[in-house]
Amino acid sequence: MYILSPITQAHYLSAMIVLVAATLAVLIDLVLRFRDYRKLLHLISVAGIVKFLGTITLVFLQVVALFYLITLLPGPVRLVVLLFSAFVILIQLSYWLTLSQFMTGTDLFLAVTVSGDHRVAAILSFFKPRVVLYTLPYMLILSVLMILVPPIDRPVFALRETFALSALPVVYLLVSNYVLFLHVPERSFHLNPLTSFVRSALHCKFENLREYHGPRDDLPPFSVSQRPLDNIIYVIDESVRGSNLSLNGYPRATTPFLQSLVTRGLLKNLGICVAAASFSHVSNAYLITGHNEFPDNAFRTDKNPTILDYAKKMGYETIYIDINQIYLYSLIKAAGDRPVRSLDRWMNDKSFKERHIDLETTKDLGVASVLSSLLNEGSGLFILVNKKGLHFNYRDRYPDDLASTIWKPVMAASQSIDPSEAGREKLVNTYDNGIRFQVDEFFRMFVSETTNQNYVMLYTSDHGQTLAEHGQVYTHMKPDKEIVDVPDFFVSGERYSKKRLLDCIASGIRVSHLNNFATLLDLMEVPDSLRVRPYDKSIFALTAEDNRERYYMSGSLHGSGDYVVRAIHTPPDQGWGMSRPVDNN
Repeated sequence: MYILSPITQAHYLSAMIVLVAATLAVLIDLVLRFRDYRKLLHLISVAGIVKFLGTITLVFLQVVALFYLITLLPGPVRLVVLLFSAFVILIQLSYWLTLSQFMTGTDLFLAVTVSGDHRVAAILSFFKPRVVLYTLPYMLILSVLMILVPPIDRPVFALRETFALSALPVVYLLVSNYVLFLHVPERSFHLNPLTSFVRSALHCKFENLREYHGPRDDLPPFSVSQRPLDNIIYVIDESVRGSNLSLNGYPRATTPFLQSLVTRGLLKNLGICVAAASFSHVSNAYLITGHNEFPDNAFRTDKNPTILDYAKKMGYETIYIDINQIYLYSLIKAAGDRPVRSLDRWMNDKSFKERHIDLETTKDLGVASVLSSLLNEGSGLFILVNKKGLHFNYRDRYPDDLASTIWKPVMAASQSIDPSEAGREKLVNTYDNGIRFQVDEFFRMFVSETTNQNYVMLYTSDHGQTLAEHGQVYTHMKPDKEIVDVPDFFVSGERYSKKRLLDCIASGIRVSHLNNFATLLDLMEVPDSLRVRPYDKSIFALTAEDNRERYYMSGSLHGSGDYVVRAIHTPPDQGWGMSRPVDNN
């Protein structure tokens, strides 16, 4: 009779323990998220159930493969893996409690590309202490798995065998996740927080390999005789909901200065605009490239000339002010030591420190001051701005003084979102105080300090916020219609040379982010012969019959992951484009 060698017996025992541990881990998930599974089964067809069961088998084997790989690690490395697993499970279950899903590849992409304060704010917005209780069963199984399967004493000849044994599960994880990448939307199915994280990480890699990495399209040859005399500023704010501006009918005086500019004829309001997406990096991609199809599966946001390319071609000096570190920041980092095409100056946090401006204290008012200084020094500037705005936690977005705390009570700086009536009152009060400071006071400082009056500013936000009106404990990144409710308006100087364009805007128009690109081209007087893509209509060309359906998306920019495309219809659903404080419901 064939007798198994001690090493083979050890691997066989390890495999049996791994199989039991994986089964228990999956059962825990079935118990904790039973309602999610039941809801999913009610929504899918008979054919869908077959696909669902096949996916369950595929992912269950992924759990087995992942757990088996852990048992092959030496003791000290296992401890590191256990601690990292605890962190991943905490994040994943926090996501699930807040967003009813685990992290997707898009979420992971944002987590590794945005600035550190955005990551901290995101964790504060969805972390709940009870998530620790949900994490304990998973950690108990992993701990027992690591204790019951002692590290194998590896003589030299056994290292090859161990490598061979690890190769198969690694290949399986890669191949099975590639199958999921091609055929199963990310948000439709998750079985375990750890394998879901592996799936998201591999999804990011698969998508990166699939994406376009070449140069952007060039613009046709064109020359201008002289540098323009006017200045154009394109401000893309962060997380500003249009219907929370009293400029747009909100019952609180959140933007009294902006309303005074309307009276003076210096502000042209375009009402509630529909954002391109509920994600910052997706909206920014569409806003600076003028692409107009959802999703961007043709990679036009990576191929189209940017608004900076057009500005440079028309003779403007191009400046990018970025203190939010979202979409363009990652492009600039990717350029490394090479210059970013058509960008003359990039101003980030370091640039403000060199000017002795403390953004922690001044917030976005520091940006307003720098904008005024740039305009007062000369003309012919095209300035693209990504403000800090009102990304959660809102309490950090305005000074901690009585003058700035207009509506009370407010949230504590480290407080997570509470969707109860009392919690929502604090949430909305804090947000409205932030609007008053980060938006209204921003414009008050900019207008008062700018002496060069030949300028126009087009202002919008990347997306809005939910403000828990339907019990949400997330702020954005979902397809909720409230999240694509953003402002859109012009502010011009008293001697702006092209004011006739603003005066000719038709009344009753409906504006989308997709209209902003061609609008900026019109402000620059870019000829049709230079416009290399079929952009959406300029705001100056819109009529009351246009944009009866304004589309937006949520999810994967390039359509290789999970995404949805929806529309704001005309007339819109009841309540869209409106926001109310708790005491005015």
